[in-house]
Amino acid sequence: MLRISPRFDRPRPATGRRTLARIYDAAETGWQDGISKLGFVGAYSDLVTLCPKPRVPQPKVMDVGTGTGAFANAWISVHGAPHTLTITDISPAMLASARIRLPEARAIHAGLGSAMPDVPAQDIVLCAHVIEHLDDPIAGLQWLYDRLAPGGHIVMAISKPHWCTALVRWRWGNAAYSPQKARDMLVRAGFRDICAYPFAKGPPSRVSHGYTARRP
Repeated sequence: MLRISPRFDRPRPATGRRTLARIYDAAETGWQDGISKLGFVGAYSDLVTLCPKPRVPQPKVMDVGTGTGAFANAWISVHGAPHTLTITDISPAMLASARIRLPEARAIHAGLGSAMPDVPAQDIVLCAHVIEHLDDPIAGLQWLYDRLAPGGHIVMAISKPHWCTALVRWRWGNAAYSPQKARDMLVRAGFRDICAYPFAKGPPSRVSHGYTARRP
């Protein structure tokens, strides 16, 4: 019988960055079709539709932990081509897949928390289901905060507690945070004007929650 830990707010132990990269490399082949069938592509489009209007007509956009580029594609489909698009991921296979879908993007093989001295401050940072893998999610949120220009916005999807999430956690090792916990962490990281957006239907509504926040 599968035992599921009730501590949703902690990543499962022993899921290091290299191990996680290998897991995502192995999953790349069916990833885009899988998240599309589960409704995440549509959920991301709904979320970026609700997020605040960019402060400049053509913003600088960065998608951290882009996977196959679904979140960035959703942004472009709703808001149009940004001034610049930067995508990052720890998985070479995922990043290569995203580059095919987003040929205009600058692709960086790096994880959240990596030094990026030559990447300018961004107007929009996208980040879906990444901080759940971190031992210190607040430090990760602070790193994302530092990637933004003053007045810039972050748009996030974060796993939330649910029995479905527990099964995902068993496979991927990620934590999950209630909307109140996620709000508290965003505040501690320095963000303001935090809005939470529940996803409307399907698996995204059960396992995830959307958020936007602003760097003052």
